[in-house]
Amino acid sequence: MSSNEVASPDSEVQYRGKSYRVIKEGRAYILKPPAETAATQATRRDLKPEDKDQTVFYNPIQQFNRDLTVLAIRVYGEHVMAKNKLANKHTPKSRTKKRKREDEQVKGTEELPDTQHVDPCPFTILDALSASGLRALRYASEIPFVTRVVANDLSSSAIQSMKLNIEYNRLENLIQPNTGDARMYMYRHVEERKKFDVIDLDPYGSAAPFIDAAVQGIKDEGLLCITCTDAGVWASNGYPEKSFALYGGIPMKGLHSHEGGLRLILNSVAIAAGKYGLAIEPLLSLSIDFYARLFVRIHRSPAQAKFMSGNTMVVYNCDSGCGAWTTQPLTQTRQKLDKKGNPFYHFGLAQAPTGNQKCEHCGMKTHLSGPMWAGPLHNSDFIQKILDLLPQVDRDVYQTLDRVEGMLTTALEEDLSLQIIPENDQSPASEDTAPTGDSLHIIARTDPALREPHPFYFGLASISKVIHTTTVPYYEFLGALRHLGYRCTRSHTKPNTVRTDAPWTVIWEIMREWARQKGPIKEGSIRPGTAGAGIMAKSRKLQINPQLTALRQELITASEDGKDVPDLITRVEAALYRSRSQCSLDSSTELSAGNARDTRTDNSSVDCSKLDVVFDESLGRQTRRRKRLVRYQVNPRANWGPLGRASGGARR
Repeated sequence: MSSNEVASPDSEVQYRGKSYRVIKEGRAYILKPPAETAATQATRRDLKPEDKDQTVFYNPIQQFNRDLTVLAIRVYGEHVMAKNKLANKHTPKSRTKKRKREDEQVKGTEELPDTQHVDPCPFTILDALSASGLRALRYASEIPFVTRVVANDLSSSAIQSMKLNIEYNRLENLIQPNTGDARMYMYRHVEERKKFDVIDLDPYGSAAPFIDAAVQGIKDEGLLCITCTDAGVWASNGYPEKSFALYGGIPMKGLHSHEGGLRLILNSVAIAAGKYGLAIEPLLSLSIDFYARLFVRIHRSPAQAKFMSGNTMVVYNCDSGCGAWTTQPLTQTRQKLDKKGNPFYHFGLAQAPTGNQKCEHCGMKTHLSGPMWAGPLHNSDFIQKILDLLPQVDRDVYQTLDRVEGMLTTALEEDLSLQIIPENDQSPASEDTAPTGDSLHIIARTDPALREPHPFYFGLASISKVIHTTTVPYYEFLGALRHLGYRCTRSHTKPNTVRTDAPWTVIWEIMREWARQKGPIKEGSIRPGTAGAGIMAKSRKLQINPQLTALRQELITASEDGKDVPDLITRVEAALYRSRSQCSLDSSTELSAGNARDTRTDNSSVDCSKLDVVFDESLGRQTRRRKRLVRYQVNPRANWGPLGRASGGARR
């Protein structure tokens, strides 16, 4: 086959005297030897011995990761281009006039050829662990404003395969292959003119060894893309010592461990960046299948780096009992006013502890997790811009577009500040404040002092299991929360999960009411000393009015001691008078206490025994979105998941 022809995907071709199978993803093509094709189509236990070796790692299940990354970098690149244009518009007029005089002096001279033209607005990407070069090929072929992509790998066999794929795709003018250690390469590019706009870390396993070099090799406000496939470390409790060694924190136990893992990774990036006066801004943080994918913007700002301690927390986790948690910030960040009335931030020590050794809800032991990132996981503006881009892209190129839309929408809805739009509300959005022109592509900066007020999520099956009741239907539980005035949504990491601003005291009261109203607990199913027994011990009890009890006793005494009818009437009237007086006194006392309670806004003041819990399914179904979305993974094939590490040709 000639070098100017490209074969159809999933077909065998002869290229430079060898036989290859063509794999197409996006607009890129990669060539794989037929002997290595089996290694990308089954798990290691299903492979024959001769098929286990693959010189270059390629996992087709990660196509979703690559599709999402191309779209995210494209949106970020449009932000960079728009920002540069806005900066050029504010160029001083004196410089413009000088440039005009220079143009007049060279008028009539022969123009330079295109090969000597220097792009005034370069956009460079480093694919630090490129393997087959598929990511670099897609960046170069699908992002129109890219000027240079460096595809680096330590394996010489990977570089040979990469060069073959670059030549086959005819992208030699955009992609620069490099053989070497990714860390050393990034350390050699810490000079400002050598830094990259985007650095993509997609290793086999943890990205922790590369983070320090990456934050130094990226430009101010550059985009750092991180993949960590070691979920068994950061999202489980089996290797706390390894998690601390890699990410500087202890993971969580429980269903919400995946969000805890994301926060551990972000905290390790924040610590690595803070040493160099850099601050991080998570744009998108996702736990996907067996790996984490994060998009983090790096800001060169020692002032913003000071907020890191306030955005770091430890967690008291009741993992052996009911699953509740309490967060503990390391420091307090408060905004104050100076003598002139100008706001400034004050950094102080945080009061400790916020939790006890025993859980306040069930009485079981709590365990410590962290330190971990306490700020927001996402930038809503960044996510919305990717969603706005989706209708414009080709579905044949981005074949996982439905899942990209579903996961991004779910991540966007994790922001509890988003208001619910009733289904019958057809009013159009206001366009008075909509950005126009170049400002349309600008990604707004998240407040660096902002701390996530309600991190983590829980599963309805998990909390129902604690008290041995039937699982609450998802939308009925959301309806109960919204009926009480609390906000709630789902998590992108797991289906049937709930994120809410309701305190755990309210959550458990709703569960007790569910058991009382609709899901009765079988007698003897809850053993004494368990978490369920501790939860149900706080159930509502029959409220007995002491005034009625006293009145009843007086009437009985009057009927027994009354000598005749007039005497009995006198005794009854006296008892009723005393009862009315006592009721008036108690009412005034309760009113004063109620006024005092109204002045407090703390969740601890909620009297759960008086909550009107209504499981309103229709209220729970109210949502901002009417379109049916693919929010969670659908099995792409049998036995899918992580593949074996590439051998790099060592066993051949």
